[in-house]
Amino acid sequence: MTKVCHLTSVHPRFDGRIFRKECKSLSAEGYDVSLIVADGKGDDIVEGIKIFDVGTFDNRVKRILRSSQLIKKKALQLDCDIYHFHDPELIFTGLALKKSGKKVIFDMHENVPGTIEEKSYLHPLLRIVFSFLYKKIEIYSVKRFDGIVSTRESINERLHLFNKNIVLITNYPIVDKNISRNYDVDSTICFAGGVSSNWQHKEVIKAIENISDVSYN
Repeated sequence: MTKVCHLTSVHPRFDGRIFRKECKSLSAEGYDVSLIVADGKGDDIVEGIKIFDVGTFDNRVKRILRSSQLIKKKALQLDCDIYHFHDPELIFTGLALKKSGKKVIFDMHENVPGTIEEKSYLHPLLRIVFSFLYKKIEIYSVKRFDGIVSTRESINERLHLFNKNIVLITNYPIVDKNISRNYDVDSTICFAGGVSSNWQHKEVIKAIENISDVSYN
């Protein structure tokens, strides 16, 4: 049985994309699936997915430096066939796993160079510098990984020149066709993501505020 391990130092263990869409789908297809997280909630087995926790840290610097080391150590101990990581701060962990002879997939949840340029807490010049440096690291790494998964066509178009094995997996929910639906209800717009100004929640609410029988969750 092929062993697949997902790695994240940032996302919660039951993240909609990582756990519910990708890990569960792999498990349903007969893969042996593990998930390494850094949330301090301990090891567990949920719906056949083996969850390994490397602990949590009280600030971002410690998390980036320490959790990546612990995740790499645990990942090597599990000795899986495929490693699928989800956070930019784990790029060097992914490269180390690749160097050890493993197959490695980088799952890009967002356009990181673009998000760096939007960080309001950074000086505008630093945003440009950090975005540029990250692009260089990203391209170097993408060329070496076995596959890339992304959430957006724009990311695929940007990186296709550096890795042909790149696929799109959107964050749309998996629809269970066996569940009956009652459409005679009020309309609800549902956002499955973070509460952040980057996602323009205020603009969405303003756009629908005069539409009757519509709620935004």
